[in-house]
Amino acid sequence: MKAKLIAFAAAAILAMGVSSVWAQGALHQGEVLDTMNGGGYTYVQLKEADKTYWAAGPQTEVTKGDKVEVSEQMWMSDFKSSSLNRTFDKIMFVGNINKK
Repeated sequence: MKAKLIAFAAAAILAMGVSSVWAQGALHQGEVLDTMNGGGYTYVQLKEADKTYWAAGPQTEVTKGDKVEVSEQMWMSDFKSSSLNRTFDKIMFVGNINKK
């Protein structure tokens, strides 16, 4: 599943002509403020300390208010999700979304 996410993200980067710096699996923990599924992926808006951001990873069952941990793979700007018909200003792609 991780390979599928990486391939998806890499294809999106190439299609957009965007370069990215890979993080070395940095872990982030936060509270789910919003969530949605689309195209086999789960998108979560997370609140971590004083930051709020969107993350996307393999489809996982989470609900608003859940505490989760995500493993950072890379960030993208102006990412268009065709399955959600939505563009995210900035989004972190993650290897997994785990409830805490």
